[in-house]
Amino acid sequence: MTRKVLTVLWNVYRDDPSFIDVGYISQRAQRTEQQVKTAINELVKEGFVFWDRKANLFKVLYSREGLKPR
Repeated sequence: MTRKVLTVLWNVYRDDPSFIDVGYISQRAQRTEQQVKTAINELVKEGFVFWDRKANLFKVLYSREGLKPR
């Protein structure tokens, strides 16, 4: 589930930090909004997505495990 959400996030939001529209991502990933929120939280913990809590902005950092630095 997280891989599909990451792919959609990468394709939509890879260029600039932005507010994530959970409803839009839910529709594109064909997942419920709760599943998308859970996946985003997991991706933040794994380091694929950066979340600036002060500004409430998200930035997608990596698209695949192979691109993620160790």
